[in-house]
Amino acid sequence: MKKLLKLVMACMLSFGFTSFAIAGLDEIPQDIRDRVYNMDLMDPIQPLDDSAFRDWKSERSPPWTVGYASTYAGNTWRKGAMARLMDEIKPKWQELGLLNDIIVTQSNLKDALQIQQIRQLVDQGVDAIIICCSNPTVLNQAIKYAFDRGVPVFSFTGYTTSPLSINSS
Repeated sequence: MKKLLKLVMACMLSFGFTSFAIAGLDEIPQDIRDRVYNMDLMDPIQPLDDSAFRDWKSERSPPWTVGYASTYAGNTWRKGAMARLMDEIKPKWQELGLLNDIIVTQSNLKDALQIQQIRQLVDQGVDAIIICCSNPTVLNQAIKYAFDRGVPVFSFTGYTTSPLSINSS
């Protein structure tokens, strides 16, 4: 749940910064690089190159609306993460004036439904989308759809192979 809190906080704060995304490796302290970018621990298909969002800035000012496209909420961990997001994180960020709302979708592990929901969130005008993904490639076209419309996508659990998303894993 701390991971979710950190991801949402990073997502919301990043809108206000002119430089948005992962800094170049030369800008990260060596001890952190050694721990976080240990290639022996990385999946070889997970993209680790410079982010497409390195110099990106939101065209909209806060408060923002964030979509949360979840694949599944049927286990204790996911239920706990959702409760913390909605009951703790959301009110705090609303109080700060950074968050308007969080729109949650659940696809029940159906990839086609999650793709549809991501596109609908974009069409509804969300400012960013947090995803939980169970497949590293299946959401790539939906991520491109969001990117082309100025909506960044952050992977909370799992990762995508799209260079147009930001992966937390």
